Amino acid sequence: MEQIGTVETICRYPVKSMAGEDVAQAFVGFAGLMGDRAFAFVRTPGPKGFPWHTGREQEDLILFRPHFREGGAATLPPDIEETFKMAPGVNPIFPAEGAFEIDVATPDGQTLPLRSAEFKAVIERRAGYAVTLRFSERSLYDCRPVSLFGNASARGLGNELAMPIDRRRFRANLYADWAEDRPYRENELVGRTLQIGERLRLAVLERDPRCSTSLPPARCCPATPRNRLPGSNSGTCASIRSPTSGRTRLPSMPSAARPG
Repeated sequence: MEQIGTVETICRYPVKSMAGEDVAQAFVGFAGLMGDRAFAFVRTPGPKGFPWHTGREQEDLILFRPHFREGGAATLPPDIEETFKMAPGVNPIFPAEGAFEIDVATPDGQTLPLRSAEFKAVIERRAGYAVTLRFSERSLYDCRPVSLFGNASARGLGNELAMPIDRRRFRANLYADWAEDRPYRENELVGRTLQIGERLRLAVLERDPRCSTSLPPARCCPATPRNRLPGSNSGTCASIRSPTSGRTRLPSMPSAARPG
C-alpha cells in the first residue's frame, strides 16, 4: 500500500454554520462524523428546497462557538467495541439525545444553552426573521457526509492572493498533510478510495463545489472581496464506502488509494 499522507486535524461542527471544534478522535459512519452538524436552524418560512439558516444569510454565525456539555459522550457511540466485533457495516446505537446538549458562546461574551428561548431570540434578532431549531443524530450536512482538504491548498491559495488564507474558511472534516506537499493534491483523488486508520475507507466522489464560508475578518481571517476565493473548488467530498464504519484517531494515515 502506498502511503500518501496523514490526517493532521479532525474537525466537526456541532451546529450548522457555526464555529467548528478540533477533536482527537471521531466515529465516522455512513452519515459522517458523529456530532457533526447535529443541530441546524431553519428559516420560518424559508425556501422549500433549502430552508436552512446558514452563514449565507447571517455571516456572523461563524463567530458563535458551540460546545457539547458532555464532549466525550458526543464523540463515540456507547459500546462501540462490541459493535466492532459484529458483522461489517453494523450501525451502532448512538447516545441518547441528552448527550448532545450544547452551550454556545456568543460574539458578545454570553454563554447560552442552544435550545433556550433566549438564544433563539439572539439568532432571530440578528437574522431579522423567525427560526426553528432542528436536531438529528445523523449529520445535517448540505450534500456529502465527509469533506477532505489539504493544508497545502490553503498555502497555495495564499500564494496566489499574496495574503494568508485561513483553512477554516473551507470547513472540512479532515485536514491532510500530503507526502507530496503541493496544493490541490486532493483533487487528484476523485474516483479513488482512501484507507484511514485500521477501519475507515472513504470513497472520494467529487471536487467540492461549495463556496467558501464567509468569515468576518475582524475575528477570524482577512477577507477577499465578497469572500470569494479563486480555486474554491479545491477540497473534495467523500462518502463512506467500506461497510466497516470506523473510529478515527490522530494520527491517522490515508494509505493506499485504489480505484473506487
